Amino acid sequence: MKRYWSVVMAFVFIFSISLSQPVFSAPDLSVQPSVTYEAEAADTVVTVSAKIAELRGYDSDYEHQQILVNNINVLDIENGNASDIPSRAFVAIRIDESGIGSEIPNLRVGASIVIKGEFIPEDEAYKTPDNCCDAVIHFTHDPVGYVQYDGVTYR
Repeated sequence: MKRYWSVVMAFVFIFSISLSQPVFSAPDLSVQPSVTYEAEAADTVVTVSAKIAELRGYDSDYEHQQILVNNINVLDIENGNASDIPSRAFVAIRIDESGIGSEIPNLRVGASIVIKGEFIPEDEAYKTPDNCCDAVIHFTHDPVGYVQYDGVTYR
């Protein structure tokens, strides 16, 4: 019986020591992660001129005005090759307070538009009911991009 209590006491002692040691270390909260867009340096950012091919309306949360553009002409590209940009793309223009602040009035099919934003190839684009099959240009607002339409620049 004495041997039994020795084993139990040894176990209790070892267990109590393990409880006094942290299982994990807490994160260092003094170091704040960067949430700026510049942290994503590998993203492809394009500036294109194009024609509005289709007005796709608004997303379900009414945060984005959506259009399909074609006849894309690449004016500038960061972190990519102009030859990789297709001739048409789905464009999501954020119109709430996190984007340009309001919708772009009087968008017309066939009208010219200049867009700067992050480019996502078709095979990497998140498929939605509004866009099943096209490459995407988004972040068409500060700090990344803008939209120029009818003589007005929307940031």
